[in-house]
Amino acid sequence: MTLLSAAAYHGAAHQKPHRFQVMVPRPRRRISCGQVQVQFISRGTMAGTPVRERNTPRAVLRVASAAATALELVGYPDQAGGLDNIATVLAELAEAIDVEELAAEARRAPLAWVQRLGHLLTVVNASELAASLEPHVHARGAFPVALDPSVPAAGAPHDVRWKVLINTVVETDL
Repeated sequence: MTLLSAAAYHGAAHQKPHRFQVMVPRPRRRISCGQVQVQFISRGTMAGTPVRERNTPRAVLRVASAAATALELVGYPDQAGGLDNIATVLAELAEAIDVEELAAEARRAPLAWVQRLGHLLTVVNASELAASLEPHVHARGAFPVALDPSVPAAGAPHDVRWKVLINTVVETDL
């Protein structure tokens, strides 16, 4: 389980996800199981993602760790309700994220995801978590990336700490 579904299992349930989101190694079409819609998000490098097993009445679910969930949220903004929703979820998810685990996941994740997450964690005042990402951004030779990859970034203000071009305003629902 991943993205908003995983965030809800970690206690960041500001809004209940409309779909059950599952990470798979190859693309797969959505399915419906009665009232539940299952959305598959493909990520070829998902095999190393740390998971937590959760017992349910019907099965054991493998849920991405809170740290992995945070990085995947910024990696798939269109599947997570956009940056405003991601910031709201991160504000709630922050208490479930282990600082050391986040630093370890930052080494595995695409650098642009780490940069965007660092900026968003700063926006939601999760400064200790953000600080754990900073060494990875600088050690990996980051270059500026757009906060919202779907919006042009020409002339956007630059967050020097995270090397992120602020091409959109992010607001939380909290």
